[in-house]
Amino acid sequence: MGLVILAAFFNLLTVVFSIGSVGSLIPILNLIFETPGTELGHAAVWKAKLAAVVQAHKLENGSLETLKLVILGTTILFILKNLSRYAALWLMAPVRNGVVAHYKEALHRKWLVISLRAHGKAQKGDLLTRATADLNEIEWSMLKGMEGFVRDPLMIIGTLIVLFTMSPVLTGLAIAIIPISGGLIATVGRSLKRSAKKAQEELGQNTSLLEEALSNVAIVQGFVANEAFKRRYELSLENWRKHMISVFRKRDLSSPIAEILGVGVLLVVLYLGGKEVLEGNKLTGGELVAFIVLFYQLIPAFKNLTNALYDIQKGNASANRILEVIDMPEPKQGSVVPSKHMWSKGLCFDKVHFSYDADVQALKGIDIKIAPGRTTALVGPSGGGKTTVLHLMAGFDQPSKGSVKLGDTLLEDLLLDSYRKELGWVPQHAMLFNDTVAFNVSMSLTPDMAKVDKALEAAQCLDFVSKLKPSAFIGEGGKNLSGGQRQRLCIARAYYANPTLLLLDEATAALDNESEARVQNALESLMKDRTTVVVAHRLSTVQRADNIVYIDHGRLIEQGSHIELMAKEGKYASLVALGILSTEK
Repeated sequence: MGLVILAAFFNLLTVVFSIGSVGSLIPILNLIFETPGTELGHAAVWKAKLAAVVQAHKLENGSLETLKLVILGTTILFILKNLSRYAALWLMAPVRNGVVAHYKEALHRKWLVISLRAHGKAQKGDLLTRATADLNEIEWSMLKGMEGFVRDPLMIIGTLIVLFTMSPVLTGLAIAIIPISGGLIATVGRSLKRSAKKAQEELGQNTSLLEEALSNVAIVQGFVANEAFKRRYELSLENWRKHMISVFRKRDLSSPIAEILGVGVLLVVLYLGGKEVLEGNKLTGGELVAFIVLFYQLIPAFKNLTNALYDIQKGNASANRILEVIDMPEPKQGSVVPSKHMWSKGLCFDKVHFSYDADVQALKGIDIKIAPGRTTALVGPSGGGKTTVLHLMAGFDQPSKGSVKLGDTLLEDLLLDSYRKELGWVPQHAMLFNDTVAFNVSMSLTPDMAKVDKALEAAQCLDFVSKLKPSAFIGEGGKNLSGGQRQRLCIARAYYANPTLLLLDEATAALDNESEARVQNALESLMKDRTTVVVAHRLSTVQRADNIVYIDHGRLIEQGSHIELMAKEGKYASLVALGILSTEK
């Protein structure tokens, strides 16, 4: 706030020096044209004093010396004007960047805490557009406009005050353009804001299409879908282009509106002012020139002010899009820190219903007891709700009905950060970051390297990690590694966390038979004496579980041990008989 106030002060100095530098033209022109300027009737006090001082100096030192002195003073005023203007811009630079950095940080923080459901509803490209193009719009339009919104009104007010002292009649004509241009600006500005919002929304869609094409280029090329994706992108780009044309045309309308009105009044001022000079009783020729220069200084000030208003309207549309994300509700957090006693009682799903949207239920009255220190396997057709059960266990979302408890405490009453520190999560698709192996394993900027090495060894990662430099980055999404290597690195991450509850979502799905055999032993060691929930389609993994839960279309169909379910000859037994659950890839 202090920088903003100081910048406003320097803007005020800029206005003072700007008006002063133009006012100093009066004695220069009067000296050149040998007009004393002291014989006018009803002259403003400051004009009379300035004329008297110049006239006295002229009588004592001569016209040429006086002219040199006045020109030197004018030069100094112009230098001070530009120094103060630069000082104001210099002070505002960190403010502009600070606002952008603040919103970038706020967006990033919000992305890290909002629910997976909220992420699922949003488009990644649109979110990235809000953090890039929309923030750039705020920096270059809204904040830049606000700088002009401070400086130019000061310039207009200060100049009008001086002009009134020179000639109230002529200045009154200048004021006539204010309500006219103000009404036009307000009308066009509202329309501009609507167009700008549509343009930014379409840009978000445009970025989403780009992101999808980059992420799935192999599929596009493999199915020879280049033309379809090209057309898809062109349609979005054409919509964005149309909206931006509308934005530019409406914004650019401000300049001719202000200039036409300003020049029209200027011509009237020239006529009436020239008449006063010729009559020789109100203005000198030098004063008329200074009046016109000062008045013409109003025109760019009005133009800048109208542009600033348009810029603020345009930036406001982007600000609203950013605030839409920042104001998104965050998942509720409890305050209870999980204790060992709670963990010793295990997790319990009690008549849990869950819906991603109002029409489709993902879970329908699920009852599951996750025994502590035991392994629970979730099986069933794809899309049946198994991963949703894992998400609820991890606290990524809350049941629509029913409850999930740790011991006797509702999961929603727990302090989630403390609860999740006891979790180890291995997703179906490896999720890695463009950073070092140590960071990806520890998820920390200051990892315990002894623990990292131990986790890498346990997850059978040393064969490929030993070939990398300790500081080597593994590429975006771990693209410098093979699929099996990426998944083993995710398993190493779970080792490093040393979790009480281990969640495995098809943890070995991306591994070849050789890698699976190596990792399976490591997983069994990791799962020992831990509460483990595993989603799997392989009999070799499922049959070792203490409890097998069969879920289909969001319902719990049956549960029990491998032997018990085989004896029931139900859905699970059918999967085994059909070979859907098998030891083969």
